[in-house]
Amino acid sequence: MEIKPIELADGLAFATDVRAGAIITLRRDGRPQSSEVHHAIADGTIVFSVLPTRAKVYNIERDPRVVYHVSHEGSYLSFDGTAEVSPIATETHGPAMDILINAYRAAAKKEHPDWDEFREAMIRERRRVITVRPTSVVGLIRPVWR
Repeated sequence: MEIKPIELADGLAFATDVRAGAIITLRRDGRPQSSEVHHAIADGTIVFSVLPTRAKVYNIERDPRVVYHVSHEGSYLSFDGTAEVSPIATETHGPAMDILINAYRAAAKKEHPDWDEFREAMIRERRRVITVRPTSVVGLIRPVWR
């Protein structure tokens, strides 16, 4: 069996259907730290919301290099890339809230039933969005994944 390189677009298409993965960031001492998250694919990036006090937030703010790993039914991919953390939304309308809303729409693939409630919850929880910009992908996609 010939193993072919995986195109980034094909890897992102696979990740769209998987919906959860692990982000691997670097601790201050260089050791890896991983966290399972539920993600969405939006405009060629991997996005998910986080609470502001999670280790992955601090790690990414210090060193944006990450690996994002997904697996499903014998297929697996690891995306290398960089990540950034959005500002904390402090108002119901503005750029930080727009990022949270866009991440929600990408993940849910629908509109929220009560945007006012959503906006208030995002401010109350001080939620942020991590955006992973993948630069390459390695792994194996088995033919049965679709």
